Amino acid sequence: MRIDHLAYQRATNIAGFGFLLQIVVATVLLIFGLRAGDATAEYAAWYLYVGLVVWLGMIVIFNQHKLERLEALEEGELTASGTTGESIFDRSGEEIRTAARRLRLMYKWVMPGASLLVVLLLGILAWIMFDQLSEIAEPTNRLELGLTQSKGWLIAVGLGFAVICFIFSRYLAGMAALGVWQNLRAGAGVMVGNVIVLMAVVIGTIFRFFEIDSVIWVAAWLIPVLMVAVAIEIVLNLILNMYRPRVSGDWPRAAYDSRGLSLLATPDNFVRSINDAVNYQFGFDITSSWGYQLLLRSGAWLTVLGLIVLIGLSTLSVVGGREQGLRLRSGAIVASDGSSVRDSGFFWKLPWPLETTALFDVGRVRELPLTPMDRTRRPGFLWEDEIKLAPGEKLEPFIVGRSRLGGELIDQSTGADADGDFGGEYALVDMLILMEYRIQSRDSEGNSGLLRYLRFGTDRVARRQNLTVREQGLRDLALSEVTRYMATRSLDEVLSDERAEISGSLQTLIQNRFDELEVGVDLLSINIPMIRPSGDAAKDFQDLPLAVQQRDQLVANAERNRITLYTAIVGDTDGVGDIVDAIDLTNDSRQSLDAAISEHGSGSPEAEAARQLLLKRIVQAEQLLQQGGGSAVSLIQSAERDRWIEIMEKRAQADRVKSQVAAYQAAPQLYRQRSIMQTYVRKLQGLRKYIVGIAPERMNVNVELRDLASPNTIFEGISNEEGPTP
Repeated sequence: MRIDHLAYQRATNIAGFGFLLQIVVATVLLIFGLRAGDATAEYAAWYLYVGLVVWLGMIVIFNQHKLERLEALEEGELTASGTTGESIFDRSGEEIRTAARRLRLMYKWVMPGASLLVVLLLGILAWIMFDQLSEIAEPTNRLELGLTQSKGWLIAVGLGFAVICFIFSRYLAGMAALGVWQNLRAGAGVMVGNVIVLMAVVIGTIFRFFEIDSVIWVAAWLIPVLMVAVAIEIVLNLILNMYRPRVSGDWPRAAYDSRGLSLLATPDNFVRSINDAVNYQFGFDITSSWGYQLLLRSGAWLTVLGLIVLIGLSTLSVVGGREQGLRLRSGAIVASDGSSVRDSGFFWKLPWPLETTALFDVGRVRELPLTPMDRTRRPGFLWEDEIKLAPGEKLEPFIVGRSRLGGELIDQSTGADADGDFGGEYALVDMLILMEYRIQSRDSEGNSGLLRYLRFGTDRVARRQNLTVREQGLRDLALSEVTRYMATRSLDEVLSDERAEISGSLQTLIQNRFDELEVGVDLLSINIPMIRPSGDAAKDFQDLPLAVQQRDQLVANAERNRITLYTAIVGDTDGVGDIVDAIDLTNDSRQSLDAAISEHGSGSPEAEAARQLLLKRIVQAEQLLQQGGGSAVSLIQSAERDRWIEIMEKRAQADRVKSQVAAYQAAPQLYRQRSIMQTYVRKLQGLRKYIVGIAPERMNVNVELRDLASPNTIFEGISNEEGPTP
């Protein structure tokens, strides 16, 4: 084929037509998606709009190729005319071939720039789509994917545009087989991408007629995934183009020219490549043999026959011995022979996709951890062992009643009603709980539990969750019963007294709750591999019995000392309370007497009445003490005896003083001197005493002290006469 400006002009026109077709398809889909509220149509339109950059790039490059050919043609004509003399063409070709220079600059900068722009647009739009789909998939947001109710119109529009784009891609692939039009491969790849997106939307919409929305969800996710894949391929093409060797005279392939999409535009080349690969593996031309040719000629009929056989087989469903099955039509359960649930055996249904079969293994034992479980799966635990949980998991404690150990100390320290002190009445324990269950095959009335099991929840797994919605519901119901039951048990019962009975009690309570709500589950067991005091208290909890024993020992010693002391003081310990009450009444009466004296005087009737009451209560208290016969009685008797002795002595001294009054009145001076002498005898008994009858101012005493006193002096007579002084 002749390579001239007319060939590039034709390619420019084809690229312009492709640009118009691309913008028409994208705009129609966008308008339909906005008016009908269909998100998949909008996503497809966004992808198609990115292809406009590729078509613009081809229009620009083909137009520049046309200008370069016209420039070369003019240069050739001037050279062929034989014009001589000074002219601009006597200079170098690089200086005068501006169109060729611009063409090289476009391949060097414009085409990679357009490729980067396509990558940027694809990345941004894909990120927006992923973000929207992720928000819709989050169950807490309660958002739904916008889907049109005009399903027929969407199928017609999408299928029509897909056929047009596929035919046009085949046309472009045929033109791109010529070297002059090789850049049209990028347009063929863009059209194939349009076909993939449109067919994904059409297929998903077709399945919506059967109320199967999962396919349209896959189609919605497929569009951003395809955009990311194309963007990654373009980036790889850009990198490889930097190191790919170039042949002189050949123009580089644009990075936005997707190899994968271009291959789908020429399926015959793909089949030819497979044939070459088969021949290479066998070592001879097997594709020319009669068997291979027969297989190719009969391949279509064999494919149809295989499809018929598969459709026929899809009408027969087999239910295993441990299974139960459901016949579904557009997601709804189809009942036949008066039963919606199929037991083991086989049954007939309409072919796929009109009807499908759902099988459930009702005999399989399922495990559901109610609490985070230890990753090591140890058979036994000690309280001080560390529980290794999965990242992000946290072991929440359960509330139980407080322990009997140390309960009196808590009451004494906090008080029974200390502002509703929660910590004084309850304790916390850590538990690992694993529930084992299976789907209820038949209840007591013969009804299948599979339908109740399916109605209770779905098998959907929410984002950032490991459990299905149904499993979360079962876990929450079981945990509510566990929490209520544990709140009625004390810490001692949970850890020791009723440890072995907890699993059975919980299994009964949870099963009753499941039956009440018609969950459709048979509870097999509640396994509790570990119960311990919560947190770090488990390590110190073993010290509590020792402390309680020490406390009990101290209390017992104090009680023994109290009884010993009361026995020694009171005698009979049974009357201690009455004696203490009598003493308290006596103290109150004494205080009443003091108050009456201070207010009314000691001689007032009120004081006298208080004094009589005090004496009465003192007598009563003493009588109680005397009945016991303890040391208090002896102390009281000794005090009374000493009091009477002191009274008698004082009375005798008073009588003696009265008898000396007459002697004083008869001779006061003599009585005074005699009393002085008696004082000397009593107080200075071990010293010598001298009597001098001379006035002191007239006397000069020079004494030589010698023991010459004769016995029977006056002092001895006085001493003997007076006798001992009390």
